[in-house]
Amino acid sequence: MTFHFSTLIGNLNEIGFYELFLPYVLFTTLVYALFRKVKLFDEGQTIDILFSMTIGFFVINYTSLGVFLSHLFAVASLFIAMSVVIVLVTASLGMNFPEYIAGRPGTALMLMVLAAIFILLEVRIDKLLPNIDSMTINIVIFVTVFIAVIALAAKIPEK
Repeated sequence: MTFHFSTLIGNLNEIGFYELFLPYVLFTTLVYALFRKVKLFDEGQTIDILFSMTIGFFVINYTSLGVFLSHLFAVASLFIAMSVVIVLVTASLGMNFPEYIAGRPGTALMLMVLAAIFILLEVRIDKLLPNIDSMTINIVIFVTVFIAVIALAAKIPEK
């Protein structure tokens, strides 16, 4: 019998591994890290773990956040993969892309902002907030990002 990786991926998809388990683990980890940083419970690490697992379970199972996070990180992973490809291609052409971007913080900021806008629009944030019109959400995203870019660009001097 041969092993087919695509069969494994399909079976994991059928049992809800990507829509339920991975977003649960991610959200639980984020809540746990937040608890450890804030030190909300002085009793120790066990209380932080217990509360973060409980909060993660309720948020993922009883809200639409699980599907949203699943799609969000799928799209974000595409940008990470594209970034790796860009670094590899530019390195093969004799250019150090990370060093080039580090010397131009305004350009790096604009690339990150464009990626963030695309990710937020791609994951259909209006599905997470069904009572708000999608055009309103898009306008709020663009205005917020525009204000953030102006504020940050004013503080970052070009080298």
